[in-house]
Amino acid sequence: MIRALNKKHVDSNKAEDDSLFGLLASYKIFNTYFKLLISPANDRIVLIAAENPKNWNTVSKERYKDYAPVRRLEIGTNKLFVKYLTPQHLILYFGSILGSKLPTNKVIIINNLDNDGFFILETSSKYKQLIFQSIRKLINLSPQKKYEIIEKYIAEASKR
Repeated sequence: MIRALNKKHVDSNKAEDDSLFGLLASYKIFNTYFKLLISPANDRIVLIAAENPKNWNTVSKERYKDYAPVRRLEIGTNKLFVKYLTPQHLILYFGSILGSKLPTNKVIIINNLDNDGFFILETSSKYKQLIFQSIRKLINLSPQKKYEIIEKYIAEASKR
């Protein structure tokens, strides 16, 4: 009798793992952290995406010494990270401008994910609201969308 109850409990745990959050649980270690810098003097805004915030220290400090960090309240969000997804996942799915509607000829992209672990998107500060909108969209992705992004990344990786 006790064995039968234990077996039922084990079977019910397996069913829970088939839920969306159970499937995403194996990607819990993956995160993307964002940092926004703005320079009114240079009329530039910079978006830095990294898997680990310690990778921000590898970004050239001299190049961005005139930049000030943008606060979360200015962006309109309470966090600046995306769970379950790496910057590579986001770039593969949304493209190199991370799903924003920026004109591609007005953007400087520095992709050092393989070497230093960061991705930089730099543009004019007149596109500040488009960057903020893009960040909010990425941060507020639904779990279903996150799983779809992971599936696409796995499919692309298996093709290589």
